[in-house]
Amino acid sequence: MKKTKILIASFLMIMVLFLVSSCSPDTYSLDGPTNKSDIDFSVTQDLVADPGGNTVIMKNLTPGVVLNWDYETGKSNKATEVVKYAFKGDYTIKTMAVTGGGLVELDPVTVTVTKDNLNYVNDPLWNMLSGGVGKSKTWVLDLDANGVSKYFVGPMYFAGTDNGWSEGGDKGCYGTDCWAWNAEWKGNQWIAAKGDYGTMTFSLNGGPFLTTNHLMMPSYGQESGTYFLDTNAKTLNTTNATILHTNEYENCVDNWKSMKIISITENTLQLGVLRKGSCDGAATLVYNFISKEYSDNWVPKAAADPNPAIDLNGGSVGDLLSTTTATTKTWHLSADSPFNWTNLSGEFLNNWNSVDDYVAAGWTGYVPADQATVVKNKISFSNDGKITTVDSNGVTASGTYTSTTDGTNVITFKDITPSFPIGSSWATVSTTADNQWKIVKTAKTGNVVTDIWFGKRDPNKSEYMVFHFVLN
Repeated sequence: MKKTKILIASFLMIMVLFLVSSCSPDTYSLDGPTNKSDIDFSVTQDLVADPGGNTVIMKNLTPGVVLNWDYETGKSNKATEVVKYAFKGDYTIKTMAVTGGGLVELDPVTVTVTKDNLNYVNDPLWNMLSGGVGKSKTWVLDLDANGVSKYFVGPMYFAGTDNGWSEGGDKGCYGTDCWAWNAEWKGNQWIAAKGDYGTMTFSLNGGPFLTTNHLMMPSYGQESGTYFLDTNAKTLNTTNATILHTNEYENCVDNWKSMKIISITENTLQLGVLRKGSCDGAATLVYNFISKEYSDNWVPKAAADPNPAIDLNGGSVGDLLSTTTATTKTWHLSADSPFNWTNLSGEFLNNWNSVDDYVAAGWTGYVPADQATVVKNKISFSNDGKITTVDSNGVTASGTYTSTTDGTNVITFKDITPSFPIGSSWATVSTTADNQWKIVKTAKTGNVVTDIWFGKRDPNKSEYMVFHFVLN
């Protein structure tokens, strides 16, 4: 019995030791510090490609280590990076190694370029951005102290993360997250405070230099740095200087020195930066710039006609709406693209052609399940001036309408107000305060007009909300 008690006690002690050891937390530690002499890399000049040493090749020769290169005209962490300096001079390449033991600053390497090779900046994009070799060009944000945007409808707009260079891809789309909301500043003043934001000057006089003067953001003040324009990737990177931007999104962008070029002309420049997901979702913030020369010489245009004429190919509104071989036409709300916005000239402000486009843009109330409901909404116009509407619940309403004959295509309703929700979203088919629509756009299939966009004029902004109807 005594031996049994001893065995049991011994067994219990072993189990306790096992449990204690098995429950002990794991301990972790960083690798020991890495000596910079253990990191192998090379910086060489290709004198065959450029006798002046303009082509510089940087290589990381140490497995398991990431090298961050800072080569004055840009930065990179590629294992092999090739840089082409257009201008002669001394360039210091700073290298930081990211190792398991932490960051290790390596000895800088200075290369000397003895000749200019202006072929590396002889491109229309470089010329439009900087004015050309030996010159400089100054840009301003397209919003002034009076709240006036002189070329665009505002200082910025919002787009998907895959939107990019507007002259390439599928109309500037390079992935699945493609959408755009071109916010007119007059009706969306929350996007930016009006004011003089200062200037940014891109130069190619002796080098690719950038100077900025941030009048609305004292934390930046005046900056001097460099920039690199990748004409193939359509990107712009800056060093030691930051592009002009609004304070409202200052904390929503991780990197204000890395941008996509959305578009560029002699007078206009659009640059996109990536908004963080924590700020209402990841998106591209596109900033609109105009050249200072354009801004200084800008002359205000006469106020736009609130009802500009739109050509109906010689027909009248009445013919378009109601006359076929019969005396009545019935139009159904489009299931694919029921609503959008246009400017006064009838140009769409959003590239929405399918349900997926709405969902991608954040209109989550309008989902595929609603298509069958949406298409139930219909309007019938008769050539005797009568109108009938049927909403998605089968509710019928009747009244009359009149239309203009002077080309402005305005429809005025009496005893009826066409109104019904679009799916389960907040968007609703509705009329103006004067109970009117305007035919803003049409589309044909063959020789027959099969699509009409009825526009509801915004009382404050220079745009229409349009409702897309298709012929029964």
